[in-house]
Amino acid sequence: DRFRSRIMFPIMDPAGRVVAFSGRIFGEASKDDKNAKYLNSPETPLFDKSRILFGYNKAKQFIRKYDFSILVEGQMDLVMSHQSGYANTVASSGTSLTTDHLMLLDRLSKKLVMAYDADPAGVASSGRGASLALTRGMDVKVARVPIGKDPADCILEDANVWKDAVRNSKHVVDFYLDITLREAQEKKWNQRQLVLYARDTVLPYIQQVRSATDKAQFVHNYANVLGISEDAVWDELRQLDRATPASEA
Repeated sequence: DRFRSRIMFPIMDPAGRVVAFSGRIFGEASKDDKNAKYLNSPETPLFDKSRILFGYNKAKQFIRKYDFSILVEGQMDLVMSHQSGYANTVASSGTSLTTDHLMLLDRLSKKLVMAYDADPAGVASSGRGASLALTRGMDVKVARVPIGKDPADCILEDANVWKDAVRNSKHVVDFYLDITLREAQEKKWNQRQLVLYARDTVLPYIQQVRSATDKAQFVHNYANVLGISEDAVWDELRQLDRATPASEA
């Protein structure tokens, strides 16, 4: 049985019609790393996972009300987030965030808080999704979930930790700058090593910021933290612009 040992969640389209199912592993089966955490129904003409966000049909009124959306990875993350008071939460159901997903959110609010699992895969997924959202002119923040936890784990242990993570979420530029600085400190890099690394880990996000005012502020902060001139940062950004295909810029 495809969904044996799984908690089943109905996946609905924006109008609230069931179009598929998703199963979350639990019990003894969850201890086997070979079993995927989430398993979805096969795609059909009605179910295209790149176009549907889990919980969107219920969250959309609250996204409008609170003027921001929270994006988590799994269904349990969403259920727990709703129970903790954040009914403006949707889930990507373990799928990569797409332009179609962002169109659904963008039409309700330009503000997005991403809260994926606090592991390397989750951080990488946040980065890819944030890049897409920035190119749409969205205001993208990242909530820092405790290392080794997903939002559901975090809420089960202490819902206030989750609420603090959402309230204290940082703009994606500041989030990845913090990660870069922390890594540089742990590895005892010199300034040149830090600047070269930050060019790859932080600067692309600044490049994708659409607001000229916001971009100037991020450039100022980036230059100040790294101890380099703002002119040098703008030069790097121009080089990135020239190297980035028009379709991605």
